[in-house]
Amino acid sequence: MRCRMCGGSIDGEGMDLCPGCALQAQDPQVLSRRRFLGWGALAVGGILGIGYFGAGLTLLYPNMASAAGRLQDIGPVEAFPLGQYILQDYTGEGYEDGVYVMNRGHGTFIALDFHCTHLQCPVQWIQSQEKFFCPCHGSVYNQWGKNIAGPAPRPLFPHLIRVQDGRVLLGPQLG
Repeated sequence: MRCRMCGGSIDGEGMDLCPGCALQAQDPQVLSRRRFLGWGALAVGGILGIGYFGAGLTLLYPNMASAAGRLQDIGPVEAFPLGQYILQDYTGEGYEDGVYVMNRGHGTFIALDFHCTHLQCPVQWIQSQEKFFCPCHGSVYNQWGKNIAGPAPRPLFPHLIRVQDGRVLLGPQLG
């Protein structure tokens, strides 16, 4: 009979290791291939598990803290006529973006993202019809951004907006 580790001959019956390999297998200092692969698989699984756990936490607890700290000044109140949407440029997540802003009077404003919720095409505000139209696939939104026709699955995303010291401040997208 042959030893299953080294291939050497075995004198005893019912044994699958030679005496030298049997001593080596019992030595806690020796890292066998099976033990190495077991610990390696456990380490890789642990690292992946930590990554998935972290991703799950970001879904459960989105970064809502300090939204007021990310407000951008987009102009004076006078730059936004009462009851009319103005397409306003702003700096998004490191790039130029756009938002429709309307002065509703009495210091209240509404800001709607200018991307269609279907495939992110830029929508156009048509004042005479008081609707937003997506030129790509025909989605239509009412004056408050609610989807009323076409393939758009949800309303236009609103943005946080504040008025402070006569200036209009735009915050992150809500929703």
